[in-house]
Amino acid sequence: MKNLLGLSEEQNGLIYTRRGGFIDIAHVRDTADNTFYLFNRIAPTLGQAGRIFYSEELGVRRVQLNAFTPPAGVRQRYQLAAWLAGHLAFEIAQWHEIAQWYGFQLVPGFSEEISAFSPEDLYSNLLGARLAINVILSGHGGSLEDYNQAMDAALKQVLTRLLVATRGETEAMFQQIDGDWWNSHRRVPDKFLVLKRNYDLQENRLPTPVPFETMPPYRLTMPEQVGGFRLRDLGELQIYPGHDMQALPVPAQYYGAGAFQGLADRAHEADKTQLARTEK
Repeated sequence: MKNLLGLSEEQNGLIYTRRGGFIDIAHVRDTADNTFYLFNRIAPTLGQAGRIFYSEELGVRRVQLNAFTPPAGVRQRYQLAAWLAGHLAFEIAQWHEIAQWYGFQLVPGFSEEISAFSPEDLYSNLLGARLAINVILSGHGGSLEDYNQAMDAALKQVLTRLLVATRGETEAMFQQIDGDWWNSHRRVPDKFLVLKRNYDLQENRLPTPVPFETMPPYRLTMPEQVGGFRLRDLGELQIYPGHDMQALPVPAQYYGAGAFQGLADRAHEADKTQLARTEK
């Protein structure tokens, strides 16, 4: 169970913070690194229509970039590209949670549904996007080496600000949420080994509340507009029919980012019904 939820000896594990709840470092870095990648794809041709393809997750993942007239200033263009990259990277994280629930398997035969919408996931992803944006806007987006060094430092700093716990304190808190967030009497691959999930996909979010915590939570946000441009108008992640869509309904054409919350809500309702049956 500790490996499932990241409580392992690896650096990419789960760690508790008093103001950010549980943070999944792997999710932080995944979205941060995606932000850096997208920034370097977007910035050179900002304002031009284009497509960036990712590997299939139930459907074909395509980042669609729309044509627009970008700001004239170099600094403003740089800033807009960074924020747009973070916004799109978070949409990729949103879709990953949806895909896990609807049957995506990275390794064939091993369901990932147990991990879908884990309560710490998207807060960690959004934290990663915001950190990467800050690193890029601080002038560390020019090379992978510079970015990695700056990201390592930024992650340490933000964990300190979030009042990071020791490993022992993290494990103690993990035991305190037994019966609320997870059920120690269940085993993998039982989906309801994990009891608490967060189906909210918003870019304005607080950490999923942890029982007994008294410190005020730290809110993370992604602006809707940057320099007068609405980020959602400049590009979005689109999901087109794939080779193996499992339980995901086939879209008429594609799923745009605006459809993601509806798919998450449908998953939420199904889980509530299924969990109620298992508890009878």
